[in-house]
Amino acid sequence: MTTSTNMRLVLSLLAFLVGGASAAAAAAGGGATSSPPVEGMRDARELSGDYAWDDDFFTLNDDTLWSDYALNPKRCVEFNGQEVIVFAMYGGGHNNCARAQLGTYYAPVADFVRGYTKQKDMDYNLQGQDYDVPDELAYTTCTAAYGDDDGGAAVYLKLGCNDSTGKAIAMKAFEDADCTEPKSNNYNIKNLGIDISDLRVKFETCQDCVYWPSGDDDAYAADVDDGFESNHGYDSPMCGVAWKSKTKCNRKCQRLATKGASSYSYHAGFNALGKFFLAVFTMSGIFLLLAVHSQRKRMATEDAVYEEALVQKAGMQMKHVVFGIMGIIVLTVLFAMLKAKFLTWAFLLGSNVVLFGYWAYLRFRKEGKVEVGGFRLFGDGDGGIAA
Repeated sequence: MTTSTNMRLVLSLLAFLVGGASAAAAAAGGGATSSPPVEGMRDARELSGDYAWDDDFFTLNDDTLWSDYALNPKRCVEFNGQEVIVFAMYGGGHNNCARAQLGTYYAPVADFVRGYTKQKDMDYNLQGQDYDVPDELAYTTCTAAYGDDDGGAAVYLKLGCNDSTGKAIAMKAFEDADCTEPKSNNYNIKNLGIDISDLRVKFETCQDCVYWPSGDDDAYAADVDDGFESNHGYDSPMCGVAWKSKTKCNRKCQRLATKGASSYSYHAGFNALGKFFLAVFTMSGIFLLLAVHSQRKRMATEDAVYEEALVQKAGMQMKHVVFGIMGIIVLTVLFAMLKAKFLTWAFLLGSNVVLFGYWAYLRFRKEGKVEVGGFRLFGDGDGGIAA
């Protein structure tokens, strides 16, 4: 065996040990890899097909051989003030996304839909079918539309998530040209006559990054040239855009992506009705807190001593109760500011119930009865309207 041959063997072994399996697979025309895709290592590769809506957005400088990879869109959600699509990426040997998962990520709805739609256009062409790229793809950016409902005034539209399911794309209407102030829930987008049914994303479906047409397909035969077999494996606008636009999906993001549709939005905020009841129960909580304080000021000495003894029996002091009340108030305000609706309502309604019960207890001990609006809740008799 010559020195040159030995050197080639050593270099091959080193390449394998440091993760050069994908390069070896590409050279051999087969094999699989679960290593992350490589970014920014080559000039933009011209994708197959003729796209009238192409622009610099798809110049990804992508050096990834996507043939071995697959993508699975999980859910469309609002996370950290942005509407995004959560997806999982899989490497070689994924067995229909059953293993070899590289991670869970999210990408802006606009970016994901553009890449996904371009992939569909390319795949249709390879199958010899025509795919009319929807004009509604323009709404991946904030775009003005004009209808008759507002006297021809402009309404601003942008693609986002379906609020009811989290597994579909929906059109959202806004007041401003930056699409930051949503229209009221009463606004009917359907009156604009805009149809986005062709902008579908298949959620919870494993999708290969590269579609390979069958060898006897006429369209395949027509597109085959000297470089098709070696170059087409790099043609995946769906996976290329998703990977380029990705952000790592943390635990909160992943919990959100696996929740039911009713709680699909982690930072969706309070709607108008929610804000109204938020104000109502906040005011009632303040009123009940003042009412409890008033009752305690009129409490008999023996009752105050008895109550303090109960608190001490629980291993606390009265100042701990005061600190606890202050802590609950601070947490409720904090949860409301973070738009954590479930926790906000739990603390706010729970505080109202506890305060009302404590007020009723103090009043019952003092007067032997409790009446609300003339209706007796506690005291002599079986209840009903007080005389």
